[in-house]
Amino acid sequence: MEYEKGDTLELTLHGFSPDGRAVGRTEEGMTVFVQGGLAGQRVRARLTALKKRLGEAELLEVLERAPEERPAPCPHADTCGGCPWQNMPYPVQREWKTRLVDDSLRRIGRLDVPDGLIRPTLYAGSSEQPAEWHSRNKMEFAFAAGPDGRTKLGLRARASRAVVEVEHCMLQTPRTMSVLAALRELCERFDLHAAPAEEHPRGRQNTRGQKQKFSKVVRQNDILRFAVIREPGDGGCLVELITLPSPQEARAVRRIGEELLSGPWGVTGFVHSLRTSSAPVAYGEETAFTLGDCRLTETLHLQGRDVAFQLGHNSFFQVNSHAAELLYNTAAELASELFESSNSAWDKQCWDIYCGVGGLALTMAPRFSKVYGLEISAPAIELAKANAEAAGGSTAFCFESGDAATLERAFKRFGAPDLLVTDPPRAGMDERTVQAILRHRPPRLVLVSCNPATLARDLALLSPTYDICAVQPVDLFPQTPHIETVVSLSLKD
Repeated sequence: MEYEKGDTLELTLHGFSPDGRAVGRTEEGMTVFVQGGLAGQRVRARLTALKKRLGEAELLEVLERAPEERPAPCPHADTCGGCPWQNMPYPVQREWKTRLVDDSLRRIGRLDVPDGLIRPTLYAGSSEQPAEWHSRNKMEFAFAAGPDGRTKLGLRARASRAVVEVEHCMLQTPRTMSVLAALRELCERFDLHAAPAEEHPRGRQNTRGQKQKFSKVVRQNDILRFAVIREPGDGGCLVELITLPSPQEARAVRRIGEELLSGPWGVTGFVHSLRTSSAPVAYGEETAFTLGDCRLTETLHLQGRDVAFQLGHNSFFQVNSHAAELLYNTAAELASELFESSNSAWDKQCWDIYCGVGGLALTMAPRFSKVYGLEISAPAIELAKANAEAAGGSTAFCFESGDAATLERAFKRFGAPDLLVTDPPRAGMDERTVQAILRHRPPRLVLVSCNPATLARDLALLSPTYDICAVQPVDLFPQTPHIETVVSLSLKD
């Protein structure tokens, strides 16, 4: 049978793809990826894209529930795209995450995965009380114009750039939701509205790559783009409002910040950031002003000691503090298995590539006399230096801002380290970084990855030279298909 885009199918879903979409097959053997479905369901779905023996579809109706499916506890479950797996009991979620890692390594990496290599997924909390809700220390919310002209503030809808106005989120604390409600009311009171959708005329690039002038069609108060609310583990609450530039509305934004700081919601700091790029990313390109105390600190108990991490308002840090502690300690435990000696000092030199503000570097530091950190973001490197100095100890640190070329120079300056750890962004390691590792062959590697697909690709490149010793998934994102994975490798004889 020949299928066309728009056709309606009935499918039994039997698994998940690495990106979390449910997978089914037609009677003719065509694989179909269904956004919003769950393994075990029988569904009616509409084809939205077709390739050779592959299809993509949107969920229209669930005809039969999965055997272990539970009612979604969140009132926004039918529209919000933030928690697509909340219909599955948490133990079932963890089982599927382990299988996703296994499937990625086998299918994408084409790796030999013996039984026992991939360990069961770890999670924060206990078996009696797992920390599956209210786990996030940061959430990015988006503004959008509603059909009635009123500005909405909330989270992205499922498989869409549209915004669902959320009043209750079970991933966040009650304080975050009360702050969000206050911000929504304040923006309305001071007559600030959502920026135009997708294309933002004030910062849009023309076809020659030159920034276009501000449009005269857009009203000067159509500036709201994103709101970021952070509640670090050490206390406080920081609100970052990201807008298009509008000098005429700067006073109104400042008044919003002042109201939040003086109100009953527990806001301790406020940042006004500007963003002209039309890319839908909640990251300010420039800081207009700050109010209150904008310092952020996360203290994690790492390898038997408390380590405080100072963060900037837009610093990357794991959004689940308790699970981040578990992740970093797991990386250290897998590293310890690579060293034959159980002495307090493993060896002389450890490198942390993609080090950010120093998470893995400071976790490994007590076991090494020297730690080298490399990160493309110069502000993150400055914070890593400050965090290392505050942590104290006898380890000598060297942090540098740079890319794969800087890594190659580091190998030539210092020689290969005894242990190299990496925690790259979702796209995985840069190809030149992998090639530098293969050229200089440090004897032990520990990789941390937030994307099983790119992890499988990187492991496939390393596997001719390194043995994979252990694979440990760690769940930092309950109710979603996202999974962190820690892998230890040793140089082949």
